[in-house]
Amino acid sequence: MSLLNKIKKTINYANQFGGKLNLRQLQWRLLTDKKYSLNQITKIVTSYRLQVTSYDKNNIENNKKIKLAKELVKYHLSKFKNIFMVGLTGSVAAENAKKNEDIDLFIICKKNTMWLTRLLLRIYIRVHNIHHRKFGQKEKPNDFCFNLWMDESNIVVPQKKQNQKNAVDIVMMKVLLNKNNIYKKFINQNDWAKKYVANGYGKLVIRNMKRETRKEKTSIIIKVLNYIAYVGQITYIRLKGPIKFINLTQAFFHK
Repeated sequence: MSLLNKIKKTINYANQFGGKLNLRQLQWRLLTDKKYSLNQITKIVTSYRLQVTSYDKNNIENNKKIKLAKELVKYHLSKFKNIFMVGLTGSVAAENAKKNEDIDLFIICKKNTMWLTRLLLRIYIRVHNIHHRKFGQKEKPNDFCFNLWMDESNIVVPQKKQNQKNAVDIVMMKVLLNKNNIYKKFINQNDWAKKYVANGYGKLVIRNMKRETRKEKTSIIIKVLNYIAYVGQITYIRLKGPIKFINLTQAFFHK
């Protein structure tokens, strides 16, 4: 496929989600298994008069949602010692969120604590009246949606979900919390994404070069409590409706 067709494909893909790309976004989200420079992309865009937007750092609605997510992490999620990473995903990460949309979050937890952490977090957000999306309900403006969870022992996106959409989501994700350098591990272990977004994936690998940190062990008691929390929650989820992709170390609550 020519660079022109790759650019057109990328622009059309963004349009499906109501997004308009500027040159910076086009470069890093370009749907390609080969790297291209910004100069190469700009020449094609200019020569064929393709429609791209100017960079808008003053997207009020999107910036407001990013600020809310940062505050959630700073004042609440950072208190959970077993939450190693919080990533901002969805339309907010894509920088084109609308006023009526919620805020999608991706959580990576310490080994053998994911379900226990999720249970404790659900209790916490209810006690503190933090607006969040509830199962079976439509999204509401600025609700937090904790729709993707991983245990640090299993941070590779499942093979059946290693597709274009999730590759683009990885490239767009904005990391708000990163303990034990887990983000670098996540990026390195999901190198399948470069088959779809070589430019963006290459940028993440370059940016994310940090020193490895010591692993922390999880006590037997916590492991047992985590398993009990898993059994209880998956039973409850089954009563609510069909399970999408959930196991002891990963939970995908989105499509």
